[in-house]
Amino acid sequence: MTGPAVEYSGESPRVAPSLPTPDEQADAAALIAKTQAQVDGFADTVRAIHVEAKGFGRDIAASAAAMRKDTLGEGIDEIARLTGAMLERVRQVEARLEVATRETEELRSALAVARGNARLDPLTELANRRAFDEAYAALMPGTSAVVAVCDVDHFKRVNDDFGHAVGDRVLKTIGHTLATECEGHLVARLGGEEFGILFVGVELDEARVLVERARGAVASRRLRLRSTDAFIGTITISAGIARTFAAERQEAGMARADAALYAAKRAGRDRVEIAP
Repeated sequence: MTGPAVEYSGESPRVAPSLPTPDEQADAAALIAKTQAQVDGFADTVRAIHVEAKGFGRDIAASAAAMRKDTLGEGIDEIARLTGAMLERVRQVEARLEVATRETEELRSALAVARGNARLDPLTELANRRAFDEAYAALMPGTSAVVAVCDVDHFKRVNDDFGHAVGDRVLKTIGHTLATECEGHLVARLGGEEFGILFVGVELDEARVLVERARGAVASRRLRLRSTDAFIGTITISAGIARTFAAERQEAGMARADAALYAAKRAGRDRVEIAP
């Protein structure tokens, strides 16, 4: 992908292109095609085995009829022929089952990859809103947890001044910073320039320290265009934090974190507020 790139001053890592490359798009299309082909192939194998099973029944019936004939005459030859035919059918079915088993395992792996991708944000490679909501909803009653909602301040300026490609890369950089500073906790891109962090098994003060550290790390970065070395400007985030309660719905906890986020925006941005 061509276009302006973003880099940090100092030792911070450069931001990789955020949009899928042609190779990544081709890989995704190949995965879909492979999965469909495996599903179709498995269905064909099952139908073939079903047909073979009917053939077994016919052969066994014919063999039983042959046994009732004179075993010293034509009957013994017919039994031998039918037995050989059934053994061949057994070998064929075993081969088909081996192939079907292997394809099933491949399909299971492919579907696991697809399922994982469905819970990833393609831009930042963080968890997406779906994964975040599932993790939040899966909290056991009585579990100590804190939710944080972070929003990039004045992000529209970045898009307007430098273009959406640079804006996307800035989002990827911020996501990487949040994930690094809050390592061990679920960091997700909720949509747009908004990120969520789910802290499980920690107290409110500890979660605030981590979010404050992440906020400071984002603000300390100096982002520049790699092509021209032009300074993009200081990028900051605001955040709202709320403790979760066992008796409340997920929407209530998120709403309190959102309210704290808006309070941080009103108080001047580049700050962290805790929900009352």
